[in-house]
Amino acid sequence: MRHRHTEKIKQWVRPWFFRTFHQNRPSYLCPICGYEGPFKDKLVSKKDRLVRKSSKCPGCAATERHRMMHLVLRDLFANWDTTGKSLLHIAPEECLKEELRGRFRIYETADLYRSDVDHREDIQRMSFPDGSYDCVILSRVLISPPDLEACISECRRVLRPGGVFVVAEYYPREKTEEYGEMRGDRSRELGVDVFDLYRRYFRVVDLYDSERFDPRHQLINLTWRDGALVDDYPDQVRAPGLGLKDVVAVCWA
Repeated sequence: MRHRHTEKIKQWVRPWFFRTFHQNRPSYLCPICGYEGPFKDKLVSKKDRLVRKSSKCPGCAATERHRMMHLVLRDLFANWDTTGKSLLHIAPEECLKEELRGRFRIYETADLYRSDVDHREDIQRMSFPDGSYDCVILSRVLISPPDLEACISECRRVLRPGGVFVVAEYYPREKTEEYGEMRGDRSRELGVDVFDLYRRYFRVVDLYDSERFDPRHQLINLTWRDGALVDDYPDQVRAPGLGLKDVVAVCWA
């Protein structure tokens, strides 16, 4: 379990360490905390030495998806007034909670397993009445529950008319691969065909990808496996010679 005071110390030490001892690495700018300097590599899997290079901000520990979500939400809130509105944040990220809580009249969190949330909910069968929220946000959740379509249907159901569903996931395949069983904490690997599923439930779906924003924020998953670059992804999400673009879908009810 992480201790808050330990994390505070790390937030001070890590930026100094990376700026001092990694001066030969590319420098990036975190849009969340303002840190500028080298980012930290993230080991995804020891088995095949799967690594995302320059993934994590040493200042606030935000990865590509957190920075991407922050930038998309900044654009969204510049054109959509949140005054008096309500938000349900599913599987909430610490680096986004403070900003979101300050923007909405009602800010509530939900997760099936975590104890530090307002509601213990199965996203496939949520207990909230229809039209309970103006906004639903989730990230890296849809790979887990067995019934993918039920998750999207439920997020649409609990939204009020004119509400917005903001979802950030990895889409490394053309077509979603359903495992038919749980493999660790996953039921599937998502494909870009999920975009059509969003369009089935929402009247407008705007897809934001990494290329919409300043490359200084490092929003591409620079993936390497066994020392070799991985960029064999669908064209819609492929960053040639780099890796996988992050995508956030902004879906309007």
